[in-house]
Amino acid sequence: MNSKERLQIAFDHKEPDRVPVQVSFVPEVLEKLKLKYKIKKDSDDLLSAGVVSSIDYDVDVYFGHDMLILDVGMGSGYYRKFEPGKDTYTTEWGITWKKMPYKTRFGNGYYTEIVGFPLAEDDALDSYIPPDPEDEDISFVDDVMRTYGKDYYICGSLACSILEAFRYLRGPKAFEDLLINKEFAHKVMDMTVNYHLKLGYKLIEKGVDMIWLADDVGSEHSMLISPEVFREFMKPRLGYMISEFKKKNKNIKVAWHSDGYIVPILDDLIEIGLDVLNPIQPESMDPSWIKKRYGNNLCLWGTVSTQRTLPYGKPEDVENEVINRIKNCAPGGGFLIGPTHNIQLDVPEENLLAFYDAVKKYGVYPVKI
Repeated sequence: MNSKERLQIAFDHKEPDRVPVQVSFVPEVLEKLKLKYKIKKDSDDLLSAGVVSSIDYDVDVYFGHDMLILDVGMGSGYYRKFEPGKDTYTTEWGITWKKMPYKTRFGNGYYTEIVGFPLAEDDALDSYIPPDPEDEDISFVDDVMRTYGKDYYICGSLACSILEAFRYLRGPKAFEDLLINKEFAHKVMDMTVNYHLKLGYKLIEKGVDMIWLADDVGSEHSMLISPEVFREFMKPRLGYMISEFKKKNKNIKVAWHSDGYIVPILDDLIEIGLDVLNPIQPESMDPSWIKKRYGNNLCLWGTVSTQRTLPYGKPEDVENEVINRIKNCAPGGGFLIGPTHNIQLDVPEENLLAFYDAVKKYGVYPVKI
């Protein structure tokens, strides 16, 4: 059974040969892994020009991941190559990103933060012209599908297409707009949804297996927006995108990412036809409860803590968490195990290897833990 078949079975709420796995890394960790394990770089030329991807397909293959992720749309602006001597860049959306260095015990890296919001002023929308989705070059998807599409499950990521997109464009006023400037918020969200919807159509036409949408609406123990605001602004648009994608291909699966606590809207997500929920952050929601309560309707993707266990635990802690997740989330299928976010520089290598070893050791169906 290859990776594509394994995930197709799992996402149909059935048990494949083993629990599928997916892991993403920040670029600095990718480079360390390439050097340490002498992993080739053949996939580098498959990435769109100027983009430093958080996914390296050779690393995925080396570590036995079952899913490959393609980043397109506004969310792909997070990591771009900086011009020599510069610590900022501006995307086609007019969003300016700035390099933010950080240090860890295992090395130094950088994140990027938005420092320029094109719709920060109330009248900016009057003259704002969004990019044309026809101008976004996603020709690299053809190469990925040709090289990996028969053996691996291919996921097209359209992250940051509704609320996150609005925040990227509007800045600090975004949440205020949801209450007192609703017409403005609706108009911007319609614009960004339309853009990402057209990109999603292209991805489906090229043969991807899943579309991944993402908009963070949860904090650690509560929602960033009320369920009522979610139902006014996000639920109709998210439901529309899911419906439209499935009209294009009835077999397409749709995943959605939100960090944090989002229990109050889980029934809403099921109602609009969501297939896969990511990442089920264990600091905020109990994956075992999610599986028991919603496992017949939602597939779970993630569940292993990148906030506590992977960076700060010992290898045996990582193993125990993997055992817990497989025991409680894997039976009946509908489970893709992985970290709840990209592996950061603060994760010890022995913990990463402990994760892979535990998945391999305990993730065989039928689960016998």
